[in-house]
Order: sequence, then C-alpha cells, then structure tokens
Amino acid sequence: MLDILIQDGVVVDGKGHPPFKADVGIASGRIAAVAERIEQEAKRTISALGLHVAPGFIDPHTHSDLTLLANPRAESKIRQGVTTEVIGNCGSSPAPLSGAVVEEVRAGAKCLGLEITWGSMAEYLERLRQTGTAVNVAALVGHNTVRGAVLGFDDLQPTSEQQARMERLVAESMEQGARGLSTGLFYPPGFYARTEEVISLARVAARHGGIYATHVRSETNHLFEAVDEALEIGEQAEIRVQISHLKLEGYRNWGGAERLLNTLEAARSQGIVVGCDQYPYTAGVSWLAYILPYWAQAGGTRTVGQRLSDPETRARLREDWAENRSAWEERSGMRDWTDLLITNCQPRPQVQGKTIAEIAEVEGKDPLDVIFDLIAISEGQVECVCFGQSEDNVCLLMRSPLVTVGSDGDSLAPYGVLARSKPHPRYYGTFPRVLGKYVREEKVLSLETAVEKMTSISAERFGLNDRGMVRQGAWADLVLFNAQTVADRATYSDSHQYPKGIPYVIVNGVVVIDQYEHTGALPGQVL
Repeated sequence: MLDILIQDGVVVDGKGHPPFKADVGIASGRIAAVAERIEQEAKRTISALGLHVAPGFIDPHTHSDLTLLANPRAESKIRQGVTTEVIGNCGSSPAPLSGAVVEEVRAGAKCLGLEITWGSMAEYLERLRQTGTAVNVAALVGHNTVRGAVLGFDDLQPTSEQQARMERLVAESMEQGARGLSTGLFYPPGFYARTEEVISLARVAARHGGIYATHVRSETNHLFEAVDEALEIGEQAEIRVQISHLKLEGYRNWGGAERLLNTLEAARSQGIVVGCDQYPYTAGVSWLAYILPYWAQAGGTRTVGQRLSDPETRARLREDWAENRSAWEERSGMRDWTDLLITNCQPRPQVQGKTIAEIAEVEGKDPLDVIFDLIAISEGQVECVCFGQSEDNVCLLMRSPLVTVGSDGDSLAPYGVLARSKPHPRYYGTFPRVLGKYVREEKVLSLETAVEKMTSISAERFGLNDRGMVRQGAWADLVLFNAQTVADRATYSDSHQYPKGIPYVIVNGVVVIDQYEHTGALPGQVL
C-alpha cells in the first residue's frame, strides 16, 4: 500500500522535459511510482487536478544557519515550495567555532534568543538533527569562519602553521558533513585573504568531493577581476565553482552582462566547472557596515560598532568619504542615500523600512551620522537593502543555462523573534516570483526550464543524490502549485507575506504544507 497517492496532476519532472499528466505514488519516504494511472491503494489520496507536481525546490544559497534553530518550521521557505536549503554561504558558517569567531556567532544567536552549544561542524549538525526541521539541510563550511577562528578579524596573513590549521578545520568540517567551502571575499576577514590562501583551502574541500561557493570580492566596478579570481581558484584547486547571487551591481556596470556570461561560458568550454545562482530582484541586502572602508570593518561586528562610537574614527571616516566617495559607492552599488533601505535594526525598530535619506530628513541629521549611529547602537548588526541592479540584467542572466534560482535569504516567519525585522522580500517570495512573474507573466523562462533551475541542476551541483527529480526511487520531496495563480506577495514595505498558489509541500514523503496550512511536521534531513 502507498502512503500517499497524488492523482490527476501535471508533472514537471525537474529535468527540463515538457510537463505530462501523471499520478505519483509515495511509499517509505520515496517516490514509488510515476504513471499515467496508478491503481494501488493508498493511506491518503491527494487530488492534484488543476495543479502541477514538481520536485521540491532546492535553495542553493541561504543563510538559515541560526534561524532554523530558532524556528524549525521554516515557514518562509517551505511555503515557497523549498524542501532543501544549502546553508553556510558567503564565507559565514555556524561552525567550526573557536577563537574570535565564537563571539561573532554568539552575537547573531543572541538576537534570536539562542545559546551556542556547539563548536564543531559535527556538533552543529547534531543540534540541527535534534531540533528537527521542516526542510532538508546541506551545509557548507565558511572561509570567514575558519579564518576568524585562526587569525581573528584583522588584516593579517597566515603563517605556514596558521594556514595548516585552517586547512585542518576545513578537512574536519568536510569529514563531519559539510558539502563544500564557501567564501565571502567581499566581507571581513575574507577580503584580507590572498588568492593562494583560498586555493589551498579549496583543494582540501575538493579532496573530499566538495564544491566551492563564492561571494566574489566585488560585484561592482571590479566584478570581472573578481570572477576571474573565482575561476582561477576553481581551476587551480580542481573544484566545482558556484558563483553566488550573480549580478552586476551599480548603474555604471549595467552594460556588462553579456560580457559576464561570455566569460563564464568560455571558462566552461575550457573545462572549469562553473555555475551560478541568482535571486529575481533588483536589490540586494547586507550589513550596513559593508559600505565602510576595509580598515573600519576590521575586528568583527562588535568591534566595528564600538569603533563607530568614537568621534575621532567618525572624523576620519568623514575625511575618507570626502576623498574616496566613489569607493564607498562602489562597495554598495548605490547612487545616493535613497538606495539604502534599513531592514533590521532591533535597537531602533522604528527605522526599519526607511531609507537612509528618509531617516536623515526626519531626524535632521547628516546621512553619514545616521549610518554611524545605527552601526554603533546595533553593535554592527544593522542590515540594509541596496537598490543597485537592472531589471534587464536580471532577465538576461536568468535565461543563461549556467544560472539557477537561489534566495540568498534566511528562513523566517511572520511571528515570534523572526518577525522583528523588515527583511528583503526574497526571503518569502523568490521561487513563486520566478513562476508567476518570469514564467507566466513575462515568459522569460518556460515552466519546465524554471523548475529545472530550481531543482535538479542544484541537486547535481551540490551532490544531493536522488533529489530534485520526479522519478521512481527519488526522495519524495514534492511541491504542488497552481501555475495560473502562483505568485509572490512579499514587498519591501510588507515583506512578511506568504506566497499564493502553493497548497501542498511534501518533504521525504511527509506532508508539511497541507491545503496551505503548516502541519507542524519536521521531516527534514541533514544531508
């Protein structure tokens, strides 16, 4: 007997094939049968009449490392149809923890009411298993975390012994369950690292069959040099490369999309295995402190916050702004202060949802003073959205076979501790936005191509066996959606909004979203 029988749906198999009518049978957590008509009895039958049945979406770029512990129901992701998240991106992972990095992770955990009870990757993943999750989770080990553990967050180069220690931490994390190495060379302390340091660490991940996922050094004026570095790391370390949230930030760079794709395609033709992910929005989100010069970002977030309380440091930063304004704009991609929108500042929630320009006007302050104040009062934890991309480029990059769909967002909820911020709408809307806006309305992608970009391509890149496909024997991670109504509802002003048109989501053969309601089930696995 089947556990679940899904009848009368239109299957989009995740491999790019045209949709076809079929029933899907599930037993013991896996897909038992896919056929035009399945006559077996089932404990439960779900009518998929008028719905498409697709593999559960795989989000290859997320930052849910701590939020899944704060709320394992994974509300903002599971309701999009996401059944697997890849965490530990942009060089920042929840483990391994030692040295200066402990306080960095503890500061983020404190905001969520969590206590750090782990040190190693194995201990973190076991904590995740014990807590349980609604979604499957695959973890990367972060270079910034490893570097912070060994060298701290200052502008230093490793000795041979320190390099060996970093390599051991990466090796141990890979042996304990990490699926690759991530870098955030745009962030401290990653931006202090030389290419050779990263190549050596990537080689360790490669020996364990891992992937190299990177937030490159620049996504603005020096994007092409940054991409070349990522490709060099992949070639020298002989490792698969995933360029995170591919984009051209800053209006001066918008004309380079064709050149960017040509560069990546040329690398593929030369044998470098490279892929990318992308979120379907023209704005990104990050820490507000990232617009500061590198010297001002040294020491970790708490130190940065303390530094911004010092009048002499503020004066020095004002001089830097006056002399190097283009460098500040390059780091953010902004044109003016209306392009920076505060999304999370827990000590001053009244500024959330407002731009730096709006806050400055209301408070009668210079915009630089607003920024310095917010970084100081939040101990460096303030986050912002920056509107720095082109919609034409979003569509152009989306069409590339190299580019998959990824949220670059945390798993959140519109209640409890995870509802305190006004996050980027991509946290709630990435996948349904592609299906609604870019497939149904604008026809940038066909339905089967979009689903392939959300499923099997990421499964293959990250080594997630028997995931991302609707076929017999695969794990029963499935999403049922209405192709005529599916859409994102989250906006920049009202972001805690679940999407519409996704009535059922199944993880490892267990129904988690049932007629739009969360069942409370936590069947996710640590992969």
